[in-house]
Amino acid sequence: MIKLIEYIIIAILQGLFEWLPISSSGQVMIVSTSLFGIPPNEAFSLSIWVHLGTSLAVLIKLRKDYIQIIKSFIPKKFEVNESDIKKRNWLIFATLGTAITAIPLYFLFKVVIIEGFNATNGDVLTLVISGLLIVTGIALLIFKRTFGKKTVDTTSSKEIIKDSSISGLIQGIAILPGISRSGFTVSTILFEKYEQNQSLKLSFLMSVPVVIASIGVDILFGEGSVFGTLDIITILTITIISFIVGYLSMKVLLKVAQKVNFSYFCILYGIISFIIIVPFMIVG
Repeated sequence: MIKLIEYIIIAILQGLFEWLPISSSGQVMIVSTSLFGIPPNEAFSLSIWVHLGTSLAVLIKLRKDYIQIIKSFIPKKFEVNESDIKKRNWLIFATLGTAITAIPLYFLFKVVIIEGFNATNGDVLTLVISGLLIVTGIALLIFKRTFGKKTVDTTSSKEIIKDSSISGLIQGIAILPGISRSGFTVSTILFEKYEQNQSLKLSFLMSVPVVIASIGVDILFGEGSVFGTLDIITILTITIISFIVGYLSMKVLLKVAQKVNFSYFCILYGIISFIIIVPFMIVG
């Protein structure tokens, strides 16, 4: 029962943090390992699976776009326009780009960080995530103020392929806990001179296929997945809770994310973690 309560708390945090550029996966891993004592392998899988609920929230929120994108695969049967085809191509090439960077980094994090430091306490893992949060904060400071007037409708098909591929490559880096997926992808799309609202929408559209693919990779290779220590009841629980919280909080927190500069929060969070943890590691 205590374990289930811990998972519910983690799912609530995911439902809230997903819409803020502070790396929900990083926060989930820190809370899981440092506060609840969940093993790093299981915490890493948990940080992936807990995204299923918030992805369902995105899927429902943007259902009209996804329906048109699905229809665009068979244009002879359904009425679709050029914008739908461009969005489809954006998702295809963004997902391919994400796979190129995400899959190697998934194994790198598991082998080098989790398995390499599994014999020690969770301090090293927290420091790695905190360091990546600092990277997120710096990236947000550099790129988030840059944007233009491009939209999917006004951009050529050739440029759509280029922009989406680059955005996908950057999105793949967010498999590392501490790197904010939304922060990095929105910043990249803004840097490619797209409108602010368009950048946010494209970022969330491209998130759903990647979450599904990440779960597939974790099923095949993750020791903490459904074939390991996360059972079906746990997965259903965190999915339902993170979906409900995420769906209800999405609109408000996205507005907060647009008005508040979270880059300083990420940098300060990371620095404080180093100040607190490093002296204890040296003394220990």
